Formats: sequence, structure tokens, C-alpha cells
Amino acid sequence: MCGVCGLLDNGPQWSDPLRQDIPRRQLRLQQLALLNRTLKPWRLTLTEFHGSWLLASPTGQQVLVHSLDVLWKEAEKMLHRAVDPLDEGWLAALDATGRDDVLR
Repeated sequence: MCGVCGLLDNGPQWSDPLRQDIPRRQLRLQQLALLNRTLKPWRLTLTEFHGSWLLASPTGQQVLVHSLDVLWKEAEKMLHRAVDPLDEGWLAALDATGRDDVLR
């Protein structure tokens, strides 16, 4: 994707809250913190990049993603396996990272 396409707003996402009283920047930072907590057991990281997210692996591989569905597809490519949200090992690691303090 070129730099201009990464800056375009793709409109509302299914994960956006119904409450609209949170500033968009604050909402993005909350989403980013929660997603990083979710990705931590796989040692993947996510950073904000001009309205999109930059997904990075521990080996330095990076890809620009603009939505959650693309994020999970790219995470699976980096991990070379399917991401299973019901995997017991992942759920235990996720639980060990703490409660939803990220959103407070």
C-alpha cells in the first residue's frame, strides 16, 4: 500500500464503540494498548502509524495494517500458523498479562 492510501480514513469499523464522546485519538490509543496486550503472547507488537497500525515481529518483519481483519491475517502470516482465540495456552498467557487495566 502506498503512503497516501495508508492515510485515508476507511470509515467506521465494527469494533468502534457506540459511544462517540471519546476523542478519536484517545480511542485509537486505547485500542492500541488492548491489541498490544492481545498480541504479547505471540511476541508481536503494534504501533500507530499515520492512522493505520504497523505490525512487527520479533525478527523485524513489519507490515502496515488498516483494520482488525487485516491485522489477524497478517499476524497469522508472521506466525506461520492460524491464530486461534480459544487456544488454552494463549488464553492463559493473556490472562497472565493482567486484567483490563489498559482501558482505565
